[in-house]
Amino acid sequence: MERVIRGLPIVLLAGGLLLASCGGDGAESAIPTAEQLASSLVVVGDYPGEWTVNTPPDASEAGASGVITDEERAMLPQLELCPAASAESQAVAGSVRWMAFRQLDLSVDDPIEPPDDMTGHMVFAQEFLSSADPAEIEATFGLLRDGLKACLGDIPAEEEGPGQATEMPIPGVGDDRYGVLLTIEEAGGGAQWMLHNAVVRKGAVLALIQVIDIRAGDGVEPLFTVDDIGAIIQTAVDKL
Repeated sequence: MERVIRGLPIVLLAGGLLLASCGGDGAESAIPTAEQLASSLVVVGDYPGEWTVNTPPDASEAGASGVITDEERAMLPQLELCPAASAESQAVAGSVRWMAFRQLDLSVDDPIEPPDDMTGHMVFAQEFLSSADPAEIEATFGLLRDGLKACLGDIPAEEEGPGQATEMPIPGVGDDRYGVLLTIEEAGGGAQWMLHNAVVRKGAVLALIQVIDIRAGDGVEPLFTVDDIGAIIQTAVDKL
């Protein structure tokens, strides 16, 4: 299990999309820079619990701040849609140019840490931000939402799986929003991935927020309720 998720061959690499104004002057029509977007990313202390920032040891100074360099962008997890999504939706999902990113890891009973009994949780919260002309953002959101809707239902077993994609209720944030929960069995059994995704459009900013709970072991229950996920999404939106 990698702590930075490199890309699941399924509907969506977890998480929520948020659109909001990040210019600091309250003007929704302004298009924030990468630095402005990075300054609005969630930080340790924004969510309840003991979270830490996951920063690769070879990250650049910009990457450590949340700004994504071209080299680092190529290593980010990718948003992938299933074959049932339209060609237009799939093309947009693969071409979104994320400008700011942060992953927070939650300190919980880790199934791969000593005593290595494969029981417990691994939990990540990932946030991706981008900005563009509001009309372009609106069109991108619409294609992503339609693609995600087309991929609802059973997820066949491939590299991972089987699983299921279902609509997920999220708070009434942004100009438009859409939520999806992916529940996927890890290949070989023994663990289940719950990937909570929210898509939100507002003004000139596009954000993807993903909350991933990997749980392993008999009797280990999901860590988050619907309300918990909603609070995480709301907190991230409030910072934008």
